[in-house]
Amino acid sequence: MAENILTQYIDRCSAVIELRDAARNLVLPEVYAKSFGDLLLDRPIFVSGSEIELFADDLVALFGILSAVPDILFDGDLRAYCSALGMDDRLAKLMCKGATGRPPVHGRADAYHDGTSFKLLEFNIGSELGGTDAAQVNRAFLGIPAFGEFARQHALGYVDTAGRVAQALRGVAARVTSSGEPVVALLESTGGLATHEHVFLALREAMCQHGIELQLGEIHEIAERNGKLTLHGTPIDVILRYFVADELADLPQEEALDRILRADAIGKTALFTPLEGGMFASKGSLALLHDPRLQESLTPVQREVIDRAVPWTRLLANGRLRGDRAELADFCRENRERLVIKPGVGYGAVGTVLGRQAAPDQWDSVLADCADGDHVVQELVTPASEPVVNPDTGVIEDWRANWGIFVDGGGYAGAFVRALKATDGSVISYSNPGTRGGCVFSCLSDP
Repeated sequence: MAENILTQYIDRCSAVIELRDAARNLVLPEVYAKSFGDLLLDRPIFVSGSEIELFADDLVALFGILSAVPDILFDGDLRAYCSALGMDDRLAKLMCKGATGRPPVHGRADAYHDGTSFKLLEFNIGSELGGTDAAQVNRAFLGIPAFGEFARQHALGYVDTAGRVAQALRGVAARVTSSGEPVVALLESTGGLATHEHVFLALREAMCQHGIELQLGEIHEIAERNGKLTLHGTPIDVILRYFVADELADLPQEEALDRILRADAIGKTALFTPLEGGMFASKGSLALLHDPRLQESLTPVQREVIDRAVPWTRLLANGRLRGDRAELADFCRENRERLVIKPGVGYGAVGTVLGRQAAPDQWDSVLADCADGDHVVQELVTPASEPVVNPDTGVIEDWRANWGIFVDGGGYAGAFVRALKATDGSVISYSNPGTRGGCVFSCLSDP
């Protein structure tokens, strides 16, 4: 059904100028427009509602499997689990502070659709997620009459991720306050607000539409009054965490983290998503899903979820649970063109090496360099074509999409894409200047 809708949309764009030019004429909220208005793809992306919801269900199931790995393979020892993933001791120590082994279900999958199904590239687990405010673009598209008509004809809809986050924040706040909207502080690491200010201002704008007014601050600015945390003198009910463990490099920030964890433990100020989510977000975690001892402990249904959603992934470093290093290296050399090497913890595709773009000797060098550390090798997934009509020329161009698919305790919680022309490279990330962002509409009338 989604393919049929896409075909009709492309055909109509060729005939209806208002539809073809829709992305150039969107009326976006002021801050969002200033931050992202020049980085938009020229059309929305369409998907079957049932398909993306079923993939989200698989993601929730994977979340449960990932969080059970330390118990199954390491007798519940989270530090041993982190060590097996190649994390350094300091990072592991920080992630384990306040850990329960069962973080709340809240994350964003980065995935490709290969033309047949979604495949998970990495699972970002925690509250520090980009794209939460993408529904601003959905609403703006619906404000274009030609697109609004098309959406009504085909029963297109979307899930507003910011609304789901607002709902989750209210749920967490119920532990510390009994009435009124919670006072929520978005906290970054020291210096983090200035680095990404436009992102946080746009997110604050989106959350305000759902009744949550974010206070913006950095972790070192947190103070304590009678057990309750304050930011710039204002008592805080919930901390929306945007700092991550590897940013807490100095002692004052670690002391501030301890203050936050104490307030959460005594029910004065709630922390939305602990740092421990990061240990399950490592790409190395996906490699452990293929460990034979884990596979033996899973149900047939769980193994089917992994086979369906997760490309073949292995840890590259020497050591526990990594199998025969020489055998794996030989396999990687023989299958270079269909593999990709990635750091276990990283952002923006930094450090990613595609085998098909590397000469054999360069590939061998990368394999040798990854004998220590947290790198993984993964089956390369080729994203399906996404045709887009160029408003300036009327030419249909070939784009590829990297999907950001959100899940929470209720399942599918919205999506957006980053897209790149097929001629502009293989790494679809904002580190590539040709990348554009797009919103996702689901076909709600699936049979």
